[in-house]
Amino acid sequence: MDKMFILVISMWGNTGTEWEYIGNQMSLQIPMTLEQCSRMADESTWATTYNNEYYIMLPQCYPADCAGKASCDPNT
Repeated sequence: MDKMFILVISMWGNTGTEWEYIGNQMSLQIPMTLEQCSRMADESTWATTYNNEYYIMLPQCYPADCAGKASCDPNT
């Protein structure tokens, strides 16, 4: 069976020199293959509106077995 992933959309703030995770996120709790998740996370599939240049929302795919962990590498 393929490793399963979930789509996580996190919020980031710009300090003027770098982007930092600000602690807010939401995750789609539907496990899917990496290919499916990557297609959903592709920013070209989203219509976005950013009225504040210092904040962005970032879609990323994380292994489904990372749920509840303090940290998890999305590239594993």
